[in-house]
Amino acid sequence: MKATVASAGKVASVVQLGPHQLLFDQPSGVPGGDDRGPSPLDVLGVAVAACAHYFAAAFLHGRGLSTSELKVDVEFEKDRTPSPRISRLAMTVHVPSGLSEHQLAGIRRAIQYCPAYGTLLNPPAVELSITSDTEIQPDPLSASA
Repeated sequence: MKATVASAGKVASVVQLGPHQLLFDQPSGVPGGDDRGPSPLDVLGVAVAACAHYFAAAFLHGRGLSTSELKVDVEFEKDRTPSPRISRLAMTVHVPSGLSEHQLAGIRRAIQYCPAYGTLLNPPAVELSITSDTEIQPDPLSASA
């Protein structure tokens, strides 16, 4: 999977992900933020819940059960130590009434199979490269040292 994230004015960004476009921004209280879209960190938390919803819905749908009452609430807390991140994420999955204990256990297993959930439990290797189309200028402060 490959996506492109480009500037959308001030600190906002627009993401091209296949045929989809997503707009990210920061709240208006953050310097440069206009609150034109969710923050990337907020979307990270919500993405886990959306993935959980999909896997629970697929479990129900695959067994001919209704998904109309299925809902996932997510709450998360942000922290700055040891680095800015989501420090706690809690999901509550509301399922249709009348399911058996066996079906509830199956929904739990399905959700735990969600790749977003698994990514949080087993973080990926992260690589960072910085490049420019033009020659990088020397830092004036380091040139005088």
